[in-house]
Amino acid sequence: MLGRPLATFLGHVMRRGKLEHLVTTGKFEGKRSRGRQREKIMDGLATWLGPGKVSDILAAVKDRDL
Repeated sequence: MLGRPLATFLGHVMRRGKLEHLVTTGKFEGKRSRGRQREKIMDGLATWLGPGKVSDILAAVKDRDL
């Protein structure tokens, strides 16, 4: 049930392009913590939207006309 609100929030965050962008894409330097890895926001959104690449989702977000 969180698919649509999460998608709109992701579009808002990705267009800003600041720290929130780094947090949602999960691109950090350093080591991973031990144990089971947490599910990333982009992975959850990709499973909700169906088959496709995360790069396609990011490209669709950036192509939005204002």
